[in-house]
Amino acid sequence: MNSAKEDDSLLGDRVRRRLVTIAVLDYGDEDTEFIEGMKEQLQALDVWWRAPDLGDRRFAPEQALELQHCWDLTNFLHEIDLHEAPAEDAIVLFISGHGHAGSGGSHYFLLPKTQLDRLPVTAYRTADLVLEAIGSHAEHVLVIVNTCQAHGADIDLSQLRADLSAKRANSPTVVGLATTDIRTTVGVRNLSHLLAQVQQQLRTSAQLTNPYLSFAEFLEQLNLAAEAIECKPPKALFGSDGSSAKHLCLPNPGYQPALVAPERSQVATSDADMRFWISRASGRPHRTDPGWYFSGRQPLTRALADFLRDGPLQGRSPSLIITGTAGSGKSAVIGRAVTLSDSGFRADPAFAQALVHTPTETVPPVGSVDVAVRARQRSAEGVIAALLDGIGGKPPTSRQGQDHLADMREALLEALHDIASTGKTVTFVIDGLDEADDPYRLIPQLIAPLAQTRFGTPKLIIGVRSHLTKGAPAADDTALLDHLRRALTIRLLADADIPPLELRTDGPDTVQDIQAYLQALLDDIDDHSFDVTETAGRITRHIPAVSFLDARIAGDQIREADHPGNRLNDPYWWDSLGQGLVGLLGEELRGMNTPELPPETALGLLRAAAFAQGAGIPWGPIWPAVTEAILDRPLPDADAAIAALRASRLVGYFAQDAEDGRIVYRLAHERLAEVLRDEPHRLYVPKERQ
Repeated sequence: MNSAKEDDSLLGDRVRRRLVTIAVLDYGDEDTEFIEGMKEQLQALDVWWRAPDLGDRRFAPEQALELQHCWDLTNFLHEIDLHEAPAEDAIVLFISGHGHAGSGGSHYFLLPKTQLDRLPVTAYRTADLVLEAIGSHAEHVLVIVNTCQAHGADIDLSQLRADLSAKRANSPTVVGLATTDIRTTVGVRNLSHLLAQVQQQLRTSAQLTNPYLSFAEFLEQLNLAAEAIECKPPKALFGSDGSSAKHLCLPNPGYQPALVAPERSQVATSDADMRFWISRASGRPHRTDPGWYFSGRQPLTRALADFLRDGPLQGRSPSLIITGTAGSGKSAVIGRAVTLSDSGFRADPAFAQALVHTPTETVPPVGSVDVAVRARQRSAEGVIAALLDGIGGKPPTSRQGQDHLADMREALLEALHDIASTGKTVTFVIDGLDEADDPYRLIPQLIAPLAQTRFGTPKLIIGVRSHLTKGAPAADDTALLDHLRRALTIRLLADADIPPLELRTDGPDTVQDIQAYLQALLDDIDDHSFDVTETAGRITRHIPAVSFLDARIAGDQIREADHPGNRLNDPYWWDSLGQGLVGLLGEELRGMNTPELPPETALGLLRAAAFAQGAGIPWGPIWPAVTEAILDRPLPDADAAIAALRASRLVGYFAQDAEDGRIVYRLAHERLAEVLRDEPHRLYVPKERQ
């Protein structure tokens, strides 16, 4: 799984996390405001580096708070032996109290017994304190100097750092921060307020997916926080080269562990969906019923598990195409198999009970999927890079153009060859082929070479959308599907070639599958004024297309209604259901009545996501900016509007992904995105325009 321990392994099996606090809480002048402010700072440190939910990322405190003379500080530093900290230590050094810039240019940390006319011998030079940490062997160091005129320490530090090795002086994980500039005083509560604001951003709008931040990301969030609360942001003392290197001293408080390892997370079932079905499973009438997610669609899930279970078989294709019309659950079937194959997911006690009662024949073997990639809006180069990274292959020297693509493909094939020499067959999953930048080019540039390689041939599962017209693929889809089939067909010397295996998710049993899915959604509603089986059947017949997505949204609208029976007796609701996704979304927008998320704002946020390129749109600050451009007006509180959207049923219209280290959102259905881009009036018309 994508865990903090994987990042920690860069420093060995055991990382000692040390929060070293050097602070004077009371200078003996009865300044209660200062004393309370200093206590607030220490609480802010605890919230960030000592919170219980950090788990293995939590830091142990080492505090020097009862300081009077400079030799008290000298003794403390000698006791903790900071300057000899080993490479495996991760050190946060926090220095807070009064600071003073001497006439000679040095910056000093003041103690209660400091004499301003004898600074060099009665105070402690701030740069010497900082050097205790940055001069150690620790590979991850974060220094925060929170005093008046703190950036004044830069003069001495520049000289001292020049005497360190170039590697040490330029390390992206040995960094320092000054909360005030030269000739600037510090408010005793400024930093605690700033850190609280950054915490809030990281738990909401930032949505960074890594368990740790880089120093550049931390500075970016500090600048956004300073703008939000209208104060001056801290400045980097050193280490501000823009590096993306993750810093073990900057645990991300908004991090949510992924259900599966990174190399499978793009295609796996989302955490929210999985938790939903686990909660449904816990409420089953029969204890041994694991819930629809784990037990539904057995013919399809069994066939896919069999394909993943079987080793290389003579005369059988190592490739499987999974196809079906939009909304028929193609990606859900693939995502279920990818998720259940992950060793981290299988070891998670939260899912153990449901897995015990899942039909064994529908569960793929542990580790049977090596890498799973979503091809949506990706070039061949982007897909190859993801596959190569997933199996730990070494990318070629960066070049541009077609030669670089060929080099990357060759690197991937060589990595597969090396793995095959150990006796292992790699399994790749590529979903959303039809949504790639250019699917017709992706097939000859990647898929055909993978299928036709003579040694190290991987097992391939390819997900591609296709529509049915009178029981056959629609004309628009036939060319792509046939192109894929030809590329995956193994050419033999004998007359008979071996075509790929194929599964359709929109076969004759799909209608019954959707009805069973709806029953699973509705069977624990407290309202007994309607028959669940009859209602699920009626909704299934009323949906204009074979669509699990339509069924899920309809089921959610019934589940969350104050009086589900009344909704089922509402002819307008049935009319919206008959219009499919467009009708259901229009019904949602017309029912919006919260101050944070009026209908027009909700429509603007949806349209912004519909225009997003790549994997989707990130929350802040991009989503608010695009929405304001679409609405042609500012949003009073964009973050509150997005939070309200994510807490509403509208979240069901989105798929969630990760790109460039951030969570991103896109519309769950391309047809819906098209309507939002080109025909928003079909969904909602503001009253003043009616």
